Amino acid sequence: MTIGQTIRALRKKRGLTQNQLGALCGITGGAVSSYENGVTAPKRRTAEKIAAALGVSLERLQGEGPAGMSVPASGGGRLYDGVLSVLRELYGMVEGRVILGENGQSRRYYLIRQLPGDFVLYEDDIEAIVRSARASMTPLAAYMQSARAGGGL
Repeated sequence: MTIGQTIRALRKKRGLTQNQLGALCGITGGAVSSYENGVTAPKRRTAEKIAAALGVSLERLQGEGPAGMSVPASGGGRLYDGVLSVLRELYGMVEGRVILGENGQSRRYYLIRQLPGDFVLYEDDIEAIVRSARASMTPLAAYMQSARAGGGL
């Protein structure tokens, strides 16, 4: 679910019009419409105002739908979701999106909102980070175990 889809679902759940939500956030109803339709994405400060007006955390607004379901990913899993959470902590906004190719194939990517410039991580990139984290856990845990046994930690 994109941030725009989440805004729309939460706004409707609270019985607000686009103009009403905009007034609560100090923006226009047209801007809310633009976010909900994926024409533009709200800047971090605006997203924080929208989240507050809708009574949710910024993290939920960015990455979770109204039913509390995480943004779907083919890799899925807690570690995958954890990587996305860490990216949100480091960079602010992380929006999951899907691009459709001419052959009808879809590809998930994540738009990372960062000043001065945005960048994109593809699903394959996130999965590579997950593989790296998984591969480093056994040696790190073994090191910690041996350091504690020797009084080092």
